[in-house]
Amino acid sequence: MDMHSTQKVHLDGRPMGDDEIRRGLKIGTVAGFLGMAWCAITMGVPLTMLMECLTGSGVLIGLVVTIQQLTMVVQIPSALFFEQLASRRKLWGVLAIIHRVLWFVPAFIPLFFFDTPSVAVTIIFVGIGTSAILAQICGPMWQSWMADLVPARISGRFWGIRQSVVTISFLLATAFSGWILDAFPDPRKAGGSYVGFAIVFSIASILGIIDISVHMFVPEPKPGLYQKHQSLSGLIDRILAPMKIDDFRWMTFSVAMWYLACGIVGSFGIVYLKREFNFTYTGLSMLAVSASLGPVIFGILNGYLIDKIGARAFTSIIMFIAPMIGLVWFFLSHSSVNILGHSFSEPLILLLVANFFGGALGGGVGIAQMHMINLLSPKNGRGMAIAVHWTVVGLMAAAGPLIGGMVMDYMSKNPSGLKIFTGIEFSYMHMLVLIYIFVISFIGAPLMLRLKIRAGDLPLNEVFASIKVGNPLRGISVVSDIYQTALGFGPENIDDSDKKHKEHKEHKEHKKTDLTG
Repeated sequence: MDMHSTQKVHLDGRPMGDDEIRRGLKIGTVAGFLGMAWCAITMGVPLTMLMECLTGSGVLIGLVVTIQQLTMVVQIPSALFFEQLASRRKLWGVLAIIHRVLWFVPAFIPLFFFDTPSVAVTIIFVGIGTSAILAQICGPMWQSWMADLVPARISGRFWGIRQSVVTISFLLATAFSGWILDAFPDPRKAGGSYVGFAIVFSIASILGIIDISVHMFVPEPKPGLYQKHQSLSGLIDRILAPMKIDDFRWMTFSVAMWYLACGIVGSFGIVYLKREFNFTYTGLSMLAVSASLGPVIFGILNGYLIDKIGARAFTSIIMFIAPMIGLVWFFLSHSSVNILGHSFSEPLILLLVANFFGGALGGGVGIAQMHMINLLSPKNGRGMAIAVHWTVVGLMAAAGPLIGGMVMDYMSKNPSGLKIFTGIEFSYMHMLVLIYIFVISFIGAPLMLRLKIRAGDLPLNEVFASIKVGNPLRGISVVSDIYQTALGFGPENIDDSDKKHKEHKEHKEHKKTDLTG
């Protein structure tokens, strides 16, 4: 495959038509829908609360996340290995299925070692750690596969649409898992058991395996060319090469700050609400559902805005705004509110609203990250660049959950004694929120602004200058038009994208000539 060619071809050299690409994107989205259900359970409320039931330790709750992030370091040797392969899909499929099967470990181990939680935790850590290693080996394979398949001009729109679709699965799986866990007594109480956890983790594993199976029907384009290095110094240079690209380096560090800060807050809000406000699992799941609704509704719009103003401007703005939503934790109290004759917990209502908008904004960062990885990675050795990106992000972000856990344990044992204006004690959660805001808004966002303004991107001052106050009904119509336009990522748009871009450029040049002529 010619490295300068835009024509995608199959592994055997046959041209890959637009219909095949479109069908592959649809199949991949269906698979992602199933995989997101697995993700909702294994990375969400159930895992956090399982560790809370088994240990009650903030450090151990954080450690189960840190272990998974530290395994990202294996992405670099993985990328070196799979780039030697003619096909990524078969090996990826085998390893990914084993990775998902290992999630039966947290499903059943607590049932057999309920009376020795320390043994159960150790086995679960080993199982999850092994699964995470396999996941990180598979990561660069999948991302380079998708990067080769998704046309660059529709990348932002496609990932936005995909996020909106798969997040619906996250929503449903989260709600279902909370309902199941509440249906069984708390394992820490008399008559309680871990049966609820066994059910939700088993379902997650099964759906995760089906996800991988469906993915095997997604076509795999022939990978781009890359340069082989035999010497150790050449190998090191190849690993370091992506980080020598200024924009790639600053983007990686900025995103790492985002994940670091999210890890600092991470699971500890769930624990805080369970301890301080006695939230049910269903209540906790409702918060996760609310957060997932944001990307569902705004995913397409986020993708459109990324294509419109550029990922740099979009992400910088979100990094300044999104963390401030965390200040809602300072407004929580033990009060109730009456809605249509029914009494609801005030913290639940406040956090439902905050999580919805936080999820919408945070989801936008995820779309922008995928877009920038594809855009900024060198076409030759893209798999290695992706591996380096995630390794740096993983190693830096791994400190987040441990920092959060240590703050939680310390402030739980040494209460501040201070009261905020709602009457609630200033706790570890309030401290974590302040750290979270500082890291993203005052470190992550400035790093993102160090990226160069690329062709088609808008500087921040132009973005804000273009914002006008107008008829809100007209605004609704504009958003509707955006969604209809963004949904059209079919073959007709792939065919016409270069033509439309050229016509738009010629139109701008013509207007400029009229003004100056």
